[in-house]
Formats: sequence, structure tokens, C-alpha cells
Amino acid sequence: MSESINQVTLALELIVTFSGVFLAFMLDRVIDWRKEQQAKKELLKNLSCELNELKNSLTKDAPKLYPDIWDSAVASGQLELLDSEQLTKLTNVYRKIKGTDYEGTRVRDAKDAFEETSSPDARKHYSIQSQAHEKRIEETKALIDEVLNEPWLKSL
Repeated sequence: MSESINQVTLALELIVTFSGVFLAFMLDRVIDWRKEQQAKKELLKNLSCELNELKNSLTKDAPKLYPDIWDSAVASGQLELLDSEQLTKLTNVYRKIKGTDYEGTRVRDAKDAFEETSSPDARKHYSIQSQAHEKRIEETKALIDEVLNEPWLKSL
């Protein structure tokens, strides 16, 4: 009889030990999940602020655009925190922003060439570049607004 009591006691000790270890792993997992959710929220909040700043800096003067938070998130691997829908929409808007920035560089170069030479060809080239850039700015602003109005970004 004492042997069966020892077996039951051993079984109970094993069950308690495994339950404790399982609970510890589950708590660790919950803590990690909570940290990821907080990091995701912080990333989206920072991206939202950056998108607002970039939108406000999009002018006919074609200033240089600096999507530093996005570039940092790409380099650090933080984008894996985002859902596929969020990642797709943000990637598209930042691709448009970088294209607009590149086009702005071309407009600034055309303006510099026109100011240097004052030739009719340089003026025409600058005018064409500038008009195309103004249209691109409006498209970029509209795309930024669309992303900023997403429920997952607007609610922050």
C-alpha cells in the first residue's frame, strides 16, 4: 500500500512540476506577445507622424523628403510586426513618396540648369518637369491621406 501511495505522490509531483513549467512558458509567451503589440502600436504611431510630416512638406519647391522612420523600420526588421495588409499599404505609399522625392531631385536639377543658362530649352524642360511634379505631389498627398484614414492607423 505504501508503494502505491509513493507512486501516486510521484505522479502528483510530476503533474504539478509539468503544470508549473507549462504555466511559466505560457506566461512568457503572453509577455512576449504583449511586448510585440506595444512595439507594433509604437511603430504605427511613429509612421503616422512621419506620414503627416512628409505630406506637409510636399510643396512645389520640391524639398528633399526624409522617410527616416520607415527606412529604420525596414533596416531593423520591425516591419515583421505588421499585418500583410498594413505592410502592403505602407510599402505602396512609401514607394510613391520615394518616387516623388526622386522626381523632386530632377525638378531641382532642371531649375538649376535653367537658372544657369536661361535658355528657352532649359526653361521648357523645367516647366514640363515642374508640372509633372505638381501632379505627382497631389497623387502622393491623396495616397498618404488614404493610408492615414485606415482604421488601424487612424485609431492611434
